[in-house]
Amino acid sequence: MASNATRPTILSGISTFLLLTGFLLLSSTTANAQVIYRGGSDVQLLYGRNLIQKGDLATITVEHFGDYGAFEHFGFTDLSNDVSLKSPDMYLEYYPKVSLGRATGTEFKFGPISDVLLGAGINVLFGGPEDFFAYLVGPAFKFGVPGLLQLETYYYKQHGAAYNGTYQLTPSWDIPLAFSETVQFRFRGFMDFIGDRGPGSTQYLTQPQLLLDLGAIKSKPGKVYFGSEWRYWNNVAGIKDLDESILQANLLFNL
Repeated sequence: MASNATRPTILSGISTFLLLTGFLLLSSTTANAQVIYRGGSDVQLLYGRNLIQKGDLATITVEHFGDYGAFEHFGFTDLSNDVSLKSPDMYLEYYPKVSLGRATGTEFKFGPISDVLLGAGINVLFGGPEDFFAYLVGPAFKFGVPGLLQLETYYYKQHGAAYNGTYQLTPSWDIPLAFSETVQFRFRGFMDFIGDRGPGSTQYLTQPQLLLDLGAIKSKPGKVYFGSEWRYWNNVAGIKDLDESILQANLLFNL
């Protein structure tokens, strides 16, 4: 059994392998890679070990993507705690956006950018060491390039007089990788880059997922996925030199 001293190194190596594997699959000429974005909901069951603040971590995540004419929105809720999930913390984010292209009937295309949206968002945590609330507003850019879903650029303000306004940059992707009718992967995730808020340092969080479509094995693709999620957080919550790297098993059900 690996000692506590060697576990972070092993985990970091596995996590790096996960991310590199996803990009290698994406760049493979044998894979059919195409960005997907469509309305729908999913439920994810995640489990990881050696989280900084909680040790083992179990999470239930519910996501929803909606697309209605010029309006679209994305939101998710995390319920997380130890494996018992008794009295879990609840964290949620919600982002409504309006497509300028669809709203005006005018193409907002230039270079790789296929559309421009105006968006806003809220981030809320209940049940942690202290309640957390932040609001965001700014433009988002969609790309017609396989490998990048969109880039959101926000003014970010955490509630509280001590915190200054700053920026958040969030690229995201969701890419199916089909090698055959029965072997199909999905590589999805995001990165949040958040600037210095006054107290606290610049931070970034990424959660890439590499998932195998289990339903495709039984000729029912797109319903159930299983794989891994790497959660890496540099300067956790803006605390300088406090980093987190955790590899989680992920079972995803599309609703």
